[in-house]
Amino acid sequence: MGQLFAILQGPKNTWSLPPELWQHCWSFLAVDDLLAVSSTCLSFRFTCKDLLFKNITTTIPYKRTIRHIFQPRNEDVTRIARARRLLLRLHALQSDSDAREVLGLVETWSIRTFGSPAPLEETEIMQYDKAGFPFVQPSISIFLILPSCRNLRVLNISDIHIEEERWSALVKIPQLECLNMERCNLSSTAKAMKLKVVLITYEAHRDPPPVPPPTRQLISSLFNLRHLERLTLLDLTFSNSFLLGLVRLGQFENLKHLSVVVPETHMDTLFTFLSKTPSLASLTISNFSTMAKPSKPVIQSVVPNLVAYDGFPTLIPILLPGRPVNVICLRMNHRTDPRASLGNPFGVYDNNVVCKALNDCSASTRMVHDLMLSPFHPTPDSMQDIVRIHPDLRHLQLDILRTPNINMGVDEEGPMSLIMDMLANVVEAQDSDNFSHYPLFLISGFLNWIANGHLPLPANLETLHLHYYQKSVTVCGDATKQRLLMPKISAAYPALHEIEMGTTRWWREGDCWSHEVLARTQL
Repeated sequence: MGQLFAILQGPKNTWSLPPELWQHCWSFLAVDDLLAVSSTCLSFRFTCKDLLFKNITTTIPYKRTIRHIFQPRNEDVTRIARARRLLLRLHALQSDSDAREVLGLVETWSIRTFGSPAPLEETEIMQYDKAGFPFVQPSISIFLILPSCRNLRVLNISDIHIEEERWSALVKIPQLECLNMERCNLSSTAKAMKLKVVLITYEAHRDPPPVPPPTRQLISSLFNLRHLERLTLLDLTFSNSFLLGLVRLGQFENLKHLSVVVPETHMDTLFTFLSKTPSLASLTISNFSTMAKPSKPVIQSVVPNLVAYDGFPTLIPILLPGRPVNVICLRMNHRTDPRASLGNPFGVYDNNVVCKALNDCSASTRMVHDLMLSPFHPTPDSMQDIVRIHPDLRHLQLDILRTPNINMGVDEEGPMSLIMDMLANVVEAQDSDNFSHYPLFLISGFLNWIANGHLPLPANLETLHLHYYQKSVTVCGDATKQRLLMPKISAAYPALHEIEMGTTRWWREGDCWSHEVLARTQL
């Protein structure tokens, strides 16, 4: 990019490039930088506008913030100014005739809220003096704008009640293909939508929404039999209602990707639905699901084209035999210690359970090329099992349990867990040139064992991803020390060209390894 600008310092060169090339250059810029570039001249404003308005996020102020606009508390100038700007922009989109051009550029729109989770209704707005602030309107306004977005294909909605008037606006969006609703309350609608991608998420720790379960009419409107290609159902309150409704709709000929949470009493319902998805290629069973098996025999013709499975090992004997599955993610939440639970890092992992699950994966009609284990306690035996059972692995991801695998009685689980995390942090940060002193439950020790030949990997492995189990951000090790290990690892495994450890990524071109720091928000 720097070389390009050095060549194009003359004014004639600037105009000689086609707009498409400038747009490609601007596509590498962050939003703030893109705004700065668009303000330099009319030419750059023209070439930047498609990127600036391609993705829009609208944050709707709720009761607390609106009231602070008219009745400021604690001199919160920043928040008041932010809320004013947001409401004025919403007003401009509705009232300005030039906004039609902008709306035609939008392809992805995200609508979310901040403030108290209760919208300010029109009757409440009337009590405030609006002379000094010309426009305040509830969140329904933004939905009235959406049908004017002729190229809008992806809509993300968070923490909003989707009542009838909002539904009527959604169904009028001409090109909408993907609808993502997070923590939204749903109401009924009579018009069918032609959605290819539907995501419905409602988190478990929140109170159940004060609305009735989804009706058959709503389900038939959301999930189009002919168009639906990708479906995510992680609504822990109404997942059973959605599953039962989907079964009654009919055959989903084009559905290829399914991610779902399954209640204990609805495993049979899931497999009934799977029998109506002949094109399904990817199936994900959420961690919040019940580790159960169907009570009825499953016929061999169910999901014949399944190539990727992410879920519990209890379903492998049912889903993998006779199918071309080669991408597998195993949620290994079984422990032999009855006192252990999903959130408790203690207890003894039975390596026989892991070994049996890996053996069951071999029943697929194709060699497994991608494998993920979560959580995983690395030992020489468990790694040897992976190499022996799946020698043709190309990609391996391990979510390492960041505590020693010891059988110990713990009365206070929380404090002991914190102590072990503190111990791991101290050992990880030690300034030692001998990585073999590090235990295997640390990524630094795991890497050192591989480099010194004490821990095997599949001979043809191409990528290795290591993360800590249930850690949103994995920060690992000293790049200077890791650089000494890379030549040893690449000499033993010549096909390996990428090692990712949370926020750290090593990648190889030829014999040269490069280091990259990834975003800390990565999961």
